[in-house]
Amino acid sequence: MIGSMHRLFHLRLAVGVGAALLGLPALPARGDDGAPVRPPAAAAPAPAERGDLLRLEVFLDQHPFVEARLRENPNLVNDPAFRRNHPVFAEFVARHPGFLAELAASPRWFIHRELIRRSATPVTVAEVAEFDRFLDRHTGIERQLVLRPQLLRTPEFLNRQPELREYLGRHPGVGRAAEPRPGALLRRER
Repeated sequence: MIGSMHRLFHLRLAVGVGAALLGLPALPARGDDGAPVRPPAAAAPAPAERGDLLRLEVFLDQHPFVEARLRENPNLVNDPAFRRNHPVFAEFVARHPGFLAELAASPRWFIHRELIRRSATPVTVAEVAEFDRFLDRHTGIERQLVLRPQLLRTPEFLNRQPELREYLGRHPGVGRAAEPRPGALLRRER
C-alpha cells in the first residue's frame, strides 16, 4: 500500500512538472482521502521561481527565428510592433506574462543563454557564475552584452574588449561560446 502511494505521488509530481513546463494547467493536489487540497485562503500566491523563463527557453528552442531576433535585441520582448509581427510570440506573452518580470529581474538571461547555446562543450554553473563576476567588474561590457548578447561571438567586438578577450582565453569552457559559428542558425532551422 505504501509503495503504491509513493509511486502515485511521484506520478502526480511528474505530471505536474510536465504540465508546468508545457504551460498546461496542473492537476489539483489531492489529500490522503482523495479530496482536493486547497491552500489557505489567506496565503499569498507563490513567486514564479523561474517557471516562465523555463517556458521561454522551450519556446525559443521551438521558434529559432524569434530567438534570433531577440538575441539581436532582447528589448524586443517589450515591443508591441514585434508582437504584432510575430503572433506566435504575442500568444506566448499572453499565456505567460510572468516571464517579463522574471526577465527584468535577470537582465543577463540572454547572455547566459548565448553562452550555453553556443559553447562546444557544456557550460557549468560555476563557469556562468565566474563570468557573472567578470561582468560585475566590467559594467560597460555588461551593458553592451545585455543589449546585444550576440556581440559575444563578434570578433570586432572582442578585439575592442581586450579584458573580455583575455578572460575568454583563460576560461576555455566559456571562451568556446564566443567563437563564431557561421551557419549554425541556418542548420538549426532546417
